[in-house]
Formats: sequence, structure tokens, C-alpha cells
Amino acid sequence: MNTATQTADGTRLVNSALAAFQARERDDAAYLLAKAIQADPPLGQRWASISRLAATIGEITLALTAARKNILAAPTIESRLAYAQLLIQSGRTEDALREGAALVRERPNDPSALHFLATCQVQLGDHDAAMTNLRRAIALPNVALGAENAWHVIADMKKFTADDPDIAAMEALLGRIGTSEANRQSRIVLLYALGKALDDAGDTTRAFACFDEAARLQKTDSTFNADLADAFVDAIVTGYDKAFMDSLPKSTVDSDRPIFVLGLPRSGTTLVEQILVSHSQVVDGAEANLFRPASMAIKGYTPDEVRQSFNRPDAAALPNRIAKAYLHLLDERFGKSGRVVDKTLNQTRYLGLIHQILPNAKLIWLRRAPAGIAWSCYRTRFAKGVDWTRSLTDIARYFKGEDRLHAHWSKVLGDNLLTVPYEALVDDPETWMRKIIAHAGLEWEDGVRDFHKTERAVTTASFAQVRKPMYASSKEAWKRYETQLKPFFDAYGKP
Repeated sequence: MNTATQTADGTRLVNSALAAFQARERDDAAYLLAKAIQADPPLGQRWASISRLAATIGEITLALTAARKNILAAPTIESRLAYAQLLIQSGRTEDALREGAALVRERPNDPSALHFLATCQVQLGDHDAAMTNLRRAIALPNVALGAENAWHVIADMKKFTADDPDIAAMEALLGRIGTSEANRQSRIVLLYALGKALDDAGDTTRAFACFDEAARLQKTDSTFNADLADAFVDAIVTGYDKAFMDSLPKSTVDSDRPIFVLGLPRSGTTLVEQILVSHSQVVDGAEANLFRPASMAIKGYTPDEVRQSFNRPDAAALPNRIAKAYLHLLDERFGKSGRVVDKTLNQTRYLGLIHQILPNAKLIWLRRAPAGIAWSCYRTRFAKGVDWTRSLTDIARYFKGEDRLHAHWSKVLGDNLLTVPYEALVDDPETWMRKIIAHAGLEWEDGVRDFHKTERAVTTASFAQVRKPMYASSKEAWKRYETQLKPFFDAYGKP
């Protein structure tokens, strides 16, 4: 077969995969992508978009293979970093670390390579090495206004005092960045870093001003609509009851491999993930985001949308098909053995569907005093997907919806759902760790008590906290900002 024919056939397969994806037929898209990759047509830098499509539907092996083909076609720093980022996103943190180290050896003065390597080191708990590389990146003469990402990681790693010279360095950089639209994203990142430093130093007025400005600057890009969010919750609590679930086709897949840990960001979900992963039968956990691609055939999560999605000739087989796709993607991401924690954000929105598709999966929901989560969310820079954190009133509206969902699913799912109060967990860890382990269907192991010693990559904003023994000091951190949080309390109610 000549090169032109190979290219044409490969392009046809890829276009067919894209059409299947657009038709919400995940399995067909995966099959066609696999055929295209196996045929190995000379598609050049189009392999980059193939890799992204494969990653979107959860096919990590295909995505990584396509990314390597893209590097062969165009061995640039961008293609290599894209491959390295895919490694870290898919839990191959040790492999990502090796890629990052190789890039730094070849490009010792490249700030993007140094930052990526430091990110890997932070996730693996090697903070000293990460700090060294972040300082190197900041000191490079070619960094100019591009040091804000390094400062953001540094701020998360260390504790600042009022006389810390790093605070003055960040303030000087913020002045150089200025307020132009071209530098808006850089300013946002640095504001979060500086705000954290000022909070450590006890300067709550200036710290809040940093977080507040960062939120306002991001709000212009927000897609969150509180009225639509409330309407969605209304539809769930009025229509997605046990009778509705009983009316739908049932899954017969009996796997209990996944343990779904639910809850708002900053509510303690990473802590519970770490506790579970410290058990010998639980191999790993992450914000895996695999159920959504597995259930692509479901066009939405309100009762009407779910009902409409099951109005198809293969409706009876659809729950098993989704369950098998999810378990396959779990194998892709975590390997084929052991229990796995899935703590993807927003899964409270479609918890009924998760239970329908995977009826033996264990469900654990973290609940924490709202003021503490509200403040923690407002001061945290989330990369994407949590636009409601960019306004104190939006946070309040979202929380009230989450409260209603928790009450609803608790009633519908009964003993299938364990609610864990964060404050009770940190006040009486022995009792609650035993409850968590028992609910997951596991035998107690004394080593779970030393969860903070478990060595694993932690990719969320809680990477530092879960490597410490249980502590309760963060429960009251919001009280220093009670006055500034008034818009939240006005919309949500007093704690």
C-alpha cells in the first residue's frame, strides 16, 4: 500500500471515529481509533488531535500511543510536554517524572520543562527537589513575566512569615504584570499565590483582597448559571426517585471494584481517598473522570434526559454496556487488580445513574460545615470545571443545591450511601476510619491509621495536607474572614 493510500485510509478511520464520538457512541469511536493507530498511517502532527480524542473517551493506551507518534512526527518541546502531561493526567506519574527529567537534562534553561518536572516531584512528595527546580525557573533571565506558575506551586508548598522575602518578590512581579487584559491569566495565578502567602503571614485584609480580585477576574469567563443549576436540582429531587429508577433497564454487572467518594471540593474527599488507598486491597484513587465518557450515550442527567436516552432499540443492554465500558476504562487507568477510589467532582449530580449502572459499587459522601468549604473554595485556584467558586453568592447557591441533592440521594439510596461528617472524622478518626473501611466492604487493617505515610502521587490541591497526620486546625480557618464572607452567609445562611 502506498503512502497516499495509507494516509487516506487512516484519515477515513479517524473521521469515522470522530463521527462516532459526535453521535455519542463511545465504544465505536474507541474501536475505530484503535484500528487507525494499528494501521499506523503517516498522519504527521494530526496524531496530536487523535491523542486528545482518545484521551477524551478515556482510552489512555490509545492516547499515549498517538502522542508518541506525534513526537516522532514533530519532536518539539510542545509535543513532548503534551505527552508528559498525558502521562501525569493518567496516573503514570513515575513515567512523567522520567520524561520531565529528560527534558530538563536536554533543556536546562527551559522554564516549562523545569515547572513540569517540579510538578511531578510535588505530586510524589519530593518537595525539596521540586523547590530547587522552581527556584531555578524563577531565576532564569528569560522568564520575565512568566514566573507566576512557579510561584503558585511554591506558595502551596511552604508556610510564609510576615518578613518572608518571597512575599516582596511576588508583589514586585504582580506590579510588573500589571492589569492589562493580555496579562490577565498571569495576574490571576499570582494573586492566588500571593493571597496564600499573606494569609500565612496573618495579613487577612490583603490576603482576601488578592483572592477576591482573582475571583472577579475569572468571573468574566464563568459559564456557571445559578438559575439553571437550581432547575437541574429541582428536576432531580422531584423526578429521580426510586420508582423512576425501577422503571429503567437494570445493570447486571456485579463488580464492587470502584469506591465512589463524593462531596464538594475541599470537603475532605482527598483525605478519605488517602485513608482508603492505605488499605492493602485498594490500589489507587483519583478524580478519574471516567464515568462520564463511559456513559456518553446518556445525553443528560435529568429524569427526562435519562428517559429519552433509554428510548432506543438496545435500551435493555445499555446499562451493562456502560458498566463494562467504565470498568474497562478503570483497568486502563489503574490496572486490572485491586479496588479503586473514584472521587471525580460533580458525580453527586448523577448518583442515581451511577447506582443503576454499578449497583454494587460503594458510595461515600463527605459533608463539611459550609463556611469552611466556602472559604477554602474561594481561596483555591481550580483549573477548570468549578466556575461556581468565583463568586461568594454563586458558592452559596451551589451549596444549597448540593444540600438538597444529599438529602434526596440519602433517602433514595438508603444504606448504600455512607455520609461522613468531616468534623467528626478529624475529631474521632478511629471510629470513622473503621466505618469507612467497613462500608467499602473491607476488613480493618491497623496500617490504615498511618494513612499519611502511604506513598503515592496526589494530584489535588490537598497534596500537602494528606501527607500529615489527622489535624483539626483547618475547621475554623474561615472565622478570620467572617466579615468578608458576608455575601456567602447572606445567600446561604449563618453556620
